[in-house]
Amino acid sequence: MNINAISGIKPISYKSNEVKEEIKEKQEPVQAPIQEAEKEAVVELEKIEEKKETAQELEKIKRNDMYAKMPIRLLGYANEFGEALRPVSPVVANLSWLPAIGYIGADIADKYKQDEYAEHTPSKRRALKQFSTQLFASVLLPTVAVKIGQHIANATGVLTSTKLSFNERENISNLVLDSMNSGEHKKHLAIDGSIETTLFKNSIYGKFVEQKRHKNTHKKMMEPLYAALDFIKKPFARYNIDEKIIQDYTQEVVNRISKNRLALLQGKKPKTMSEKAFKRFQKATIDTSTIEKQSIVYDSIRNLEKKKMFKNKIIKTIGGFTALAVMAKPIDNFVENVIVDKYVGPQIDNVTELYIKHRNTIREAKLDKTPQENSTVINTTTVE
Repeated sequence: MNINAISGIKPISYKSNEVKEEIKEKQEPVQAPIQEAEKEAVVELEKIEEKKETAQELEKIKRNDMYAKMPIRLLGYANEFGEALRPVSPVVANLSWLPAIGYIGADIADKYKQDEYAEHTPSKRRALKQFSTQLFASVLLPTVAVKIGQHIANATGVLTSTKLSFNERENISNLVLDSMNSGEHKKHLAIDGSIETTLFKNSIYGKFVEQKRHKNTHKKMMEPLYAALDFIKKPFARYNIDEKIIQDYTQEVVNRISKNRLALLQGKKPKTMSEKAFKRFQKATIDTSTIEKQSIVYDSIRNLEKKKMFKNKIIKTIGGFTALAVMAKPIDNFVENVIVDKYVGPQIDNVTELYIKHRNTIREAKLDKTPQENSTVINTTTVE
């Protein structure tokens, strides 16, 4: 009989630990790939969840922001269209600011009321950022672009036969007309009532030189801005305009205006005046005094000069429109990605955070102070 069996004691196996180790070693290579597969599956599930969340966020972001889409976005450029038309129609230029201001106000109000997820969460911070965006993208930078386009178009006038910019021609024309309106030409009248054009031209040229000197004084006060404009206009720039060119053009304008004036005073139609305009002039001068007739003649001459200068203004207007069309999209991207995102936006966030912290500090101080006041009242009551 086995003694161990009688005593109930199990026989000790000296190899049991070795067998367990051997089984464990055999199981490990099998379990390792399973564990790796489980980890990979968890990672994949996490990626899928992230993609779902990202897709949901993208769906929220794609709300219909009608103020950022055409054609409503064009209302933001209404003032720029007006500024481009200013050489032709100053009244339209001034009125064009009304729809632009209305558009900017509506867009800021929209961004204040709801966020990019179309959720109604009023935010002054968001409204302030949109105000900054509109200020740069719809007012300041597009207006600068239009003005630069007009300046470049104006400078192309030097490529024509007169070799003067459109603004210089217009200034000389206006100087001649203003001098006639003030009676300067009467100092140079001949016996037959015509104007001594050479003498009149010399007086006009002196005024033009004085005007240039006055303009250069102001130019020095705004030297950085004018330096930038001069750099842009450099292909057409002439640093020293030949005085003879100015005098020749002044003489041309004086001759033209004097000839038209004399023709109208004699009841003849100038070549540049239409039949319809001449008939209106004749009707207006029936039974009028000499002074009244001279005033009507002056108005007719001014209208003829405006008509002649209108073509130059059209060229400047085209230059403004072209610059706006070319620069509109780059300006929007620059304002959104650089000015607002990198500079203005973070500053607004910083100021807002400081304000919130300051407000919370004051609130906490009030909350901390209230229990102390209550305890003081209680203690006083107890003492009494």
